[in-house]
Amino acid sequence: MKKTFNSILAFLPIAIFLILLLTVLRTSIFGQVEDGKHIYFEIVFLLLLAVAGEIAVIYLKQPSVMILMVLGMLLSPSVMAITWDFLISLQLPFAMPAEPPHIFRSEQIIQVFAQLGAVILLFKVGLHSRMERIFAMDNLIVASLGVIFPFIVGYLYASATGGDFAYSMFLAAALTATSVGVTVAILKEYKLMEERFAQIIIGAAVIDDVLGLLVLSFVINVAGGVGSLAPLLMTFISACVFLFGSVVAGAYFVRYLDRKEMSPRRFMLVLALMLLYAYIAEFIQLSAIVGAFIAGLVLNRSKYLGEIEDKTYGLELLFMPIFFITLGMLVDVNALGAFAVPIVIITLLAFFSKAIACAIGSLWAKLPLHDSLLVGIGMVPRGEVALIVASIGLTSGVLTVAQYSIISAMALLTTFMVPPLLSRMLKK
Repeated sequence: MKKTFNSILAFLPIAIFLILLLTVLRTSIFGQVEDGKHIYFEIVFLLLLAVAGEIAVIYLKQPSVMILMVLGMLLSPSVMAITWDFLISLQLPFAMPAEPPHIFRSEQIIQVFAQLGAVILLFKVGLHSRMERIFAMDNLIVASLGVIFPFIVGYLYASATGGDFAYSMFLAAALTATSVGVTVAILKEYKLMEERFAQIIIGAAVIDDVLGLLVLSFVINVAGGVGSLAPLLMTFISACVFLFGSVVAGAYFVRYLDRKEMSPRRFMLVLALMLLYAYIAEFIQLSAIVGAFIAGLVLNRSKYLGEIEDKTYGLELLFMPIFFITLGMLVDVNALGAFAVPIVIITLLAFFSKAIACAIGSLWAKLPLHDSLLVGIGMVPRGEVALIVASIGLTSGVLTVAQYSIISAMALLTTFMVPPLLSRMLKK
């Protein structure tokens, strides 16, 4: 009897804690909690979701990037609303709140975390890349074809289907974009970053970002009726100054860094350089991931490369899963249903125009056919870069909400298509 009583006493604190935990979870999901407090719940939820994704990778034998994006899509507001309406229609024997759970409320903070994930990913890629292998003629050819051909295809399709001049130009600009965060994550997972086709993908993507920026500047001026080449020229000069200036300044930074051993203070300077380059790139309308990549490229020559790699591993574990989950959460299934036909057509055009053009460029660079196809598919994701193009068109009044939805759906679908295709090809 005494033993039973002691067991009950031992279990009582656990039972009380479980009741508290369930109460906190219910209030956090369905109730009202201050945003400043709720953000902790959101981050914990994202990290546990990342753990669930890693477990799913073991059993499903799929790339972790794909699993995380699918989990994010299942948590998107549109999917949650559809799922909740279905559950309510079942008339379950217990009471359910009328509104679906709203798990993520601090969207701006979560987006910052996601952006940091992309920045750290490309920074780590830069640490394992060589300057001379990035800015090579082969990469320039692949990037140029990957911009010119999709631009022509996008413009001709939009014009042929009745789109006005401004919409045709913005759709064409969106099709030129490349966002290789997903591709790079898969290549890292398969430990293929040192292969020549992987280096061409990375180098071409960096050059593609610069060319895409010039295309966007050109489209904004032409579609807006400005008719001046001055902004385009300034964009080109800014990009060149940043790319070359960051490399030269970075060389002096590496010399300073290598004078003494890697202390916590010096490691903080490394992080400051990464974020500074990301900020400058974003400020001049290049993607922040380009700046982070250049920072990694510069630090590649440091004798403390191994230590920098090890010390940033914790940041990679924290922020990268959030980036891929957030990409999935951007999917709007309602838009997919409302504009299914144009979305499917534009997505297929985006896929094949970029894949074929970049594969041809890779064949010209004397890559084998299989590796050339890997480059073509690896360059397909449009991701956040095309979303930025679409958002600029929407906020400037050039694109309607429907047109924005079509372009953004294309950007996300091309990002979703690549992981299974690339993984299957890499296994061969």
